[in-house]
Amino acid sequence: MANNKKQADATVQNVDEALSKSEQFVEKNKNIITWCLVGIIVLVAAVWGWNAYSNKQNQKAQEEIWSAQFLFENGDYEQALEAFEAVIDEYGSTKTGNLAKVYAGLCNKELGNYEEAIALLRKYSGNDAVVAPAVTAAIGDCMVNGENPDYKEAARNFEAAAKASNTANYSPLYLKKAGLAYEKAGDNASALKVYQSIKDNWRETVIGQNIDKYIVRVQ
Repeated sequence: MANNKKQADATVQNVDEALSKSEQFVEKNKNIITWCLVGIIVLVAAVWGWNAYSNKQNQKAQEEIWSAQFLFENGDYEQALEAFEAVIDEYGSTKTGNLAKVYAGLCNKELGNYEEAIALLRKYSGNDAVVAPAVTAAIGDCMVNGENPDYKEAARNFEAAAKASNTANYSPLYLKKAGLAYEKAGDNASALKVYQSIKDNWRETVIGQNIDKYIVRVQ
């Protein structure tokens, strides 16, 4: 019993000492602790405020971009480009502004301004399952059609787009573009590999059903 009492007293004493040390620590560092708490509160408020601001800006950007999209869909690429550039200048940091960079790049592509198109398309930052691969493929298109075509780099972009898309709607198309680009580069072995990939993985698509003639051509 005596030993149990001594152990209990020792435990109480240790707890008291620990509490005392904690109180001393808090007392000595109360200013630091206070400012840390204030900092956390300010940070949370800043994040909340920025999110609210971003959402509001993105809503405004959506209101602005629709007219530019209308011009684009009607083939008026010059005016559409100006409209998209205005959205980028004002709301470039928003999700809609990010999409406007894609549209502006595509406008330049249609106008034959391939270097400008590539620069804008590369500014797109996103992982949308449809848009991101399409952007990569569009960069490949520009590389094929520019004044100094880079067919192998274009082919690599098409292959990357096909892999990222991984759908019957787009992957066979991107792979076929890759094969044609490899052919232009004189790399029939790589072209054959790509065409065979279409036959193996996308045989049921329209492109897959007609790929044999391309395979024969590069064998």
